Amino acid sequence: MTADSDQTLTQLKRLVVAKTRDPKAQVYSLEVLPGHAGFSYSFVLERSDGGTPAGKLVLRLAPPNVKIAGPADIVRQARIMASMAGTTVPVPPVYWYGDEADFFGRPYFVVGFLDGVKLADEPFPPDQMARLARRGIETLVALHSLPWEPRKDAFGEPLSLSEEMKRLDYLLDRPTLDPLVVARAPELRERLRATLPRGARIGCVHGDFQWSNVLFDAERPIALIDWELASIGPTLLDLGWVCFFADPDSWVETAEKRVRPLSPYEIIETYANAATFPVSEEEVRWFRAFAGYRFGVITCFNLMLHRRGKREDPHWEDIALSAPRMFERGLELIS
Repeated sequence: MTADSDQTLTQLKRLVVAKTRDPKAQVYSLEVLPGHAGFSYSFVLERSDGGTPAGKLVLRLAPPNVKIAGPADIVRQARIMASMAGTTVPVPPVYWYGDEADFFGRPYFVVGFLDGVKLADEPFPPDQMARLARRGIETLVALHSLPWEPRKDAFGEPLSLSEEMKRLDYLLDRPTLDPLVVARAPELRERLRATLPRGARIGCVHGDFQWSNVLFDAERPIALIDWELASIGPTLLDLGWVCFFADPDSWVETAEKRVRPLSPYEIIETYANAATFPVSEEEVRWFRAFAGYRFGVITCFNLMLHRRGKREDPHWEDIALSAPRMFERGLELIS
């Protein structure tokens, strides 16, 4: 165990004793979990008072020395998950969260550990994967069907498409981006603006709904995870996003392996069949194009950061091979 792990374990012991009011509570088996959005650990809580929670739990910390906003706003993520408790949307049970300086010196949350698997890891035969993926899309419909007004305190004020476009402008309008990777992004941006949907249906949006962010058992989804990009906004943002990753025509063949248990058509069909609200084919195509634009712009920006040594991650070199195709595919979808 490293010195950092020793310190985290000591801080964690202080937290659980304070929260459980059990002075004999013990924490052990601290393990780092995969992921880039924050610092995540699994650990075991043993209590002398027989109370709950106990057993295997998960600690998520905000990264050190960063502005607490967006993906680093750990407390907001905990509130969002807590707002789903008791609904048909599966989330980990949320036990504690906060930003008290007494414990870690940065925001944290503690949730239950769920022993699930991801379709992105391909643990199932193709037929079972497709069946589970359809259940995942039905879960997405359940999220989009929740009343959003009672959850506004957790999610924040609704985000419009115009605001989302402006946020991407901030990333795209930089002279330091590689023009070969940017390619037809400005052209797609203008086309998206000219065809911006009016009156798009508003609801709770996960923001990064893809197969790596859904945990399954052998029969069904058991948790949606990683709520860093969640918002109140147009619900078809999520449908367009998962269709984008499922669309081989948005990507060039690279060394990166992609899991696609359903085609975009199958995803849309499953979503529309499960929804109790209208699903417009024309709007879905716009949101698919927007998803490619959004991820393409994020790719251009992160590639620039990597190449300039500000946030090194060579994975973006591989993804960037597909960025020009993402923008071309977007233009095809809304031509």
